[in-house]
Amino acid sequence: MAKVLTLDEVDLEGRTVLVRVDINSPLDPINNVFLDDTRIRRIIPTLNKLTKSKVVLLAHQSRPGKKDFTSTLGHSRELGRLLGRNVKWVDDIYGKKALTAIENMEDGDLLMLNNVRMDEGEMTTKGDFVAMSETMMVQNLSMIADAFVNDAFACAHRSSPSIVGFTNVLPCVAGELMNYELSKLGRALENPKRPCIAVLGGIKVDDSVVVADNMLRGGISDHIWVTGGVANLFLHLSGIDLGELNVNFLKNEIKEKWDETVAIASALLKDFPECIIMPSDVALNITGNRV
Repeated sequence: MAKVLTLDEVDLEGRTVLVRVDINSPLDPINNVFLDDTRIRRIIPTLNKLTKSKVVLLAHQSRPGKKDFTSTLGHSRELGRLLGRNVKWVDDIYGKKALTAIENMEDGDLLMLNNVRMDEGEMTTKGDFVAMSETMMVQNLSMIADAFVNDAFACAHRSSPSIVGFTNVLPCVAGELMNYELSKLGRALENPKRPCIAVLGGIKVDDSVVVADNMLRGGISDHIWVTGGVANLFLHLSGIDLGELNVNFLKNEIKEKWDETVAIASALLKDFPECIIMPSDVALNITGNRV
């Protein structure tokens, strides 16, 4: 894969650095307590490389309309607990409060902005890098920042201002997690051991189906093992009766991409029937119990 600029190759001491991270985490639906802090822990190596910089964190939690769509206040507290140091938080993204908080930072400070997906432009802006760079978020924050570090590998495929908008207006660097994931991905894509098996699961079904399509049609993977929500879709399309409740759940998650996702998945089942391995057993949730 193409080489990227890393933190070991730049000097950001005394600089104001925007760091886009993906700390989107599962939360308890009752009290919003973190059920898994893995993603928060994984950004620590990048932050440890920037202890002499003014670090401004951009992050999201879920998306509008979801029950776990919250502010990032809890994330700042959890990160502070893990680091053993203070992580400031501001209830703003790029307005006056955010800009003032950034201007008042000292070297070594960490400041987390509020959930970037609370900004309408983050969710609705369409177009190329130029369009993304012209949003208020990018314009305002880039005026008082010296560099942009992307450490949000898990959402790096998203075309949104906080991910790609800064690439047109600031020097850009890959964070430690981003660099690690890219190096592993490069090995898997460019020189995979055979047979190469990809395991795709989770509830971001539309994204996983596109990945499966690319990997099978591109000859990268020999087999795709599906699990979770991805498996449910393929089971449904192969004629297994999942029940109306489960099918409607998938439709609600995939939303406007349902027809497109079904078309791609159906074509894969037709063209690669021996390459897509689906579960032979399933688990059911009966009144809160796994059976």
